[in-house]
Amino acid sequence: MKPQIFPDANTLAQTAATMLVTDLQAAIGRYGSATWVIAGGTTPMMAYRILAETSVDSVDWPKVAIILGDERCVPFDSHDSNWTQAEEALLSHLRLSSLSQRPATDESAEEAADKYQEVIDMLPKTEDGRPRFDHVWLGMGEDGHTLSLFPEHISSMGQTDRLVIAVHDSPKPPSDRISLTFKALQGTSHCLILAAGSGKASAVARSQADDQQLPIAQAASTIENAGGQVTWLLDEAAASLLLV
Repeated sequence: MKPQIFPDANTLAQTAATMLVTDLQAAIGRYGSATWVIAGGTTPMMAYRILAETSVDSVDWPKVAIILGDERCVPFDSHDSNWTQAEEALLSHLRLSSLSQRPATDESAEEAADKYQEVIDMLPKTEDGRPRFDHVWLGMGEDGHTLSLFPEHISSMGQTDRLVIAVHDSPKPPSDRISLTFKALQGTSHCLILAAGSGKASAVARSQADDQQLPIAQAASTIENAGGQVTWLLDEAAASLLLV
């Protein structure tokens, strides 16, 4: 599927918010519940603010489990925390499901990963027993990383059967993090990959050429190979190296 390209990041974020609401409403209608995997980053934060302004009453939020794709091991009140940023932009405006939990980043990365894996294990499952992620947002870095899975980084990219891992010596600070794995993404119904800015253009072009050295390309392939849908939402700057 060709990426959807927008003139600017704000228009991209508005589309992401609209697609999210549609998917959550559909999942709740079908299953009685939904799970949304949220992301950190500038563009997702724009979308969270849009949702706070437009969609507080559009979704039965207590039926939505909201979890983080990855988190930095920092104090709860740190603005480096993805959860804290999302909470300020959106989550504090919602009535949250008891399954919507932030990682225990006041503990070690290993302890936080173990506890978050327990959270993931409590989520609704697909027919084959995988965590059912009805809607996932993935951002990407200029190096093609996604979640806290970094190119050629042993701590995050080693083979694992876990759904949540501890990450050390991150190429981007802070050093310690936790992250969902590719295995965790296998139960994804619909994933939006959000990328804005010219700094992402090279990684976007490589990913669209299926360069599996990039974690974002591996994540997209994992989801699609498991039967899920991946939609790339790009602004014109991020798409500038694509031949479209």
